[in-house]
Amino acid sequence: MVTRKPTGVEYRFKIDAYTPETMPMARLAEYMAELAVILGEQGAVHFTRLERGSTVMVQKIEAEAAPKVRDRVARVKRQQDAPEEALRAFRTMNRLLREDNGAAVLKEKTGVIIEFPGIKDEKEKYPPVKQHGTLDGILVAVGGAETVHIRLRVENEIIAGISTTDRQIGKELARRFDEPVRLTGMGTWHRNDEGRWDLVNFKVEGFCALETGTLTEALTEIRELPYRFEHGAFDELETLRHGPPQANGSH
Repeated sequence: MVTRKPTGVEYRFKIDAYTPETMPMARLAEYMAELAVILGEQGAVHFTRLERGSTVMVQKIEAEAAPKVRDRVARVKRQQDAPEEALRAFRTMNRLLREDNGAAVLKEKTGVIIEFPGIKDEKEKYPPVKQHGTLDGILVAVGGAETVHIRLRVENEIIAGISTTDRQIGKELARRFDEPVRLTGMGTWHRNDEGRWDLVNFKVEGFCALETGTLTEALTEIRELPYRFEHGAFDELETLRHGPPQANGSH
């Protein structure tokens, strides 16, 4: 008698925002990466194909890993006792779907096992915040016709959504390419599902160049200032920070 080895199970992730013909490759990769984190057991979960109609990503889960994957997905669905990286991936997936004006479901042969509401989830935990402020960074792009579009590199991230309709500001900024600048203007910020405030747009009203000197050079300039602290100035600063000394001499 021949015993057949279990062949595993298939999960179908169906997105209603695209068809395979219209899904950008980079966006597909984003969805696949987040789904892999949600499912876990990455050595035993394999992408097999895209199905037609709406975009349907088909995953094959090895039989030995199927119970662990099923339990992990169930915990993500309940939003309880699931690994933090899986919950974070679930929130990111819904953000991607909202941006794409879509929703999705993850299905097994028995039916839907978890829903991703995406655009259907109309709850807005934090409304956009609009305020005047500044942005500091390295100027990496300036260009455009009527509106001048600007990009900054802040640490290791490229910040877009920055613009100005003042052509003169655009011309002056262009001369500062690859240099540190401080932009002044009105920004709109949105808090994402991960709790981080993301820039939606920033309308530049002015700017100034930032110095690129070293810390040693800055300290040297401070020492060369003509102002000198008078006797007792340090004690006054301590009092301002911590209040007057107590009777026993402590603060």
